Amino acid sequence: MKGVGLKRSLLAAAFAVFAAAAVLPSAAQDADSVLLTYQRNFVRSSLGAKLELLKEAGARKAAEMAPLYETALRFAIENAPLLGGSDAQLRELALVAATKVGEAKYTRAADRLWSLFNLYEGDTELRAAAVRAIGAAGSADAAIVARLGEFLAAQNTLFRTGILPEYPALEATVEALGALGDGSSFPVLFSTYLAGYSPALTAKASAALGRIKGDYAGYLARVLVMSSPLEKAAALKAGLENPSFGPEERGALAEAALAAGLEWQGGAPVEAAAIRELNLRAIRTITELRWQRASPLVLRYFRALLADYGKGLAPREALVETIACLGSMGSTEAAQALALQLQLINAQTELGGSYEEELILAVVNALGELGDKVAFDYLLYVGYLRYPDAVKRAAKDALQRLKW
Repeated sequence: MKGVGLKRSLLAAAFAVFAAAAVLPSAAQDADSVLLTYQRNFVRSSLGAKLELLKEAGARKAAEMAPLYETALRFAIENAPLLGGSDAQLRELALVAATKVGEAKYTRAADRLWSLFNLYEGDTELRAAAVRAIGAAGSADAAIVARLGEFLAAQNTLFRTGILPEYPALEATVEALGALGDGSSFPVLFSTYLAGYSPALTAKASAALGRIKGDYAGYLARVLVMSSPLEKAAALKAGLENPSFGPEERGALAEAALAAGLEWQGGAPVEAAAIRELNLRAIRTITELRWQRASPLVLRYFRALLADYGKGLAPREALVETIACLGSMGSTEAAQALALQLQLINAQTELGGSYEEELILAVVNALGELGDKVAFDYLLYVGYLRYPDAVKRAAKDALQRLKW
């Protein structure tokens, strides 16, 4: 009896499909009439017949059948609570509809695709198909883009905490955000690129970043302001290594990086190391470019670094390079700060205190580079103190470079 019942069910399903197909119009009829007939038969058919109808419609151009696929998505969303997310036919119908909406690039269905994504939590294949279709459809809806970004950010957080993320949907989201190309996605894609995923997924994140439209330098600057210290350092490195960036873009980026570094307030040792790397790379770039617009920031950094150095919290290399950076700023404020520093070193030396030859040479050379006469008295006084010949020669040379 069980076999007979199964045969009857199969025959009934076959009959339904046949009945639906029998009334399909010929190819000679216009596209709207074809679509309308498909939609009418979809509404009338059983679940099994609906699925077969969708598959048969796939032989036609996806764009022509797009409203049919949206109707199928709506059916899957509305009936999932009744039939259950585990219903195999309903799930397959949703999968076919989502895939076809993507092929049709049917932007209007983006909200339904997102609803499908949320409804089928745990079904990684279907969720990935829904997200991939959103990207293929090219939705410009800011809310959809934001939701995709939030999902990706949450997956990145899971990965960093050692919890296995939802890889199929994660990868599809990376691809979708790249396809949509919205500038607001840059930070989360950049974070994904740096997260430490597999080389294949990292490459997808890199490719997605390359498809983002708009102001690439501006996006990097946004990362410098909003993201973690590790991401800030990576953003500066990525920008400075970008072959399309000229001096203006590189200088502005280095300035923004130094500002971000100065605003950072304490944290884990690894974050502190990233901020030191960020600041030093910014200082070197500002020096190289003589980016004088950053002079106030360089002065702030010099004073903070000098205080840290006195406490043994900053390396000498960083202080020496920052002094050289001040020498390239061409500002009276920089000359005044360095002249004051030379006055303090001279006073300590005169009283028999110790001095660091590398530091005093850096200060003297920077003052010569600036050529500001505010340093005259202090450079002249170097010759009267017990400094090595190298320091005295540097001071004499700096005196000759002063502008009167």
